Amino acid sequence: MWFALPGVTQDVGAPGMPNVDLETPSGQKLAQERASIRKFFVLLYLAVILPAMENQSDLCREKDLYPLMLAAFPEQELKECPQGLQHLMNARVRELKDAVDGKRELKTIPFNPEDRELFLFLAQYGMEDVCQQVMNWIRQEVNASGDMDQESFVQAFRKFRDKVRSGHLVMPEAVED
Repeated sequence: MWFALPGVTQDVGAPGMPNVDLETPSGQKLAQERASIRKFFVLLYLAVILPAMENQSDLCREKDLYPLMLAAFPEQELKECPQGLQHLMNARVRELKDAVDGKRELKTIPFNPEDRELFLFLAQYGMEDVCQQVMNWIRQEVNASGDMDQESFVQAFRKFRDKVRSGHLVMPEAVED
């Protein structure tokens, strides 16, 4: 296991210098994996929030939302992510399907961003705060004000989702609060 000692490392690049690692094949692969992870989590967040907004009057219990979440789950985008994330998320999808089918009760909330295994995976990519980053970015991009009616609010999120899914809108590496 690798441990970093604070104060022992030194920054050797001048400010504004391009990240040399990103210019190597492994650096480019890492950048692509990080981008696919960000895109997946944006669409996963929307797969949870959009069905809740669209069906707000029809949902009596949290369990009523589960089939809608499964239907909106971003499977294609998950396939573009690293194998480790695919494995983790597919296990969560199976658990959710079993809960929908009445085969078991869920131990935690579905797709919990604080899930330990998920956190450890994201830490390998330096993306422990990706869920907070996603929420910050969506809040900045959607421009949904509190005085919007429900349908306008939902429509704004749908348009946003479609732009992200098509690649016309890409989440940046870092999002300010």
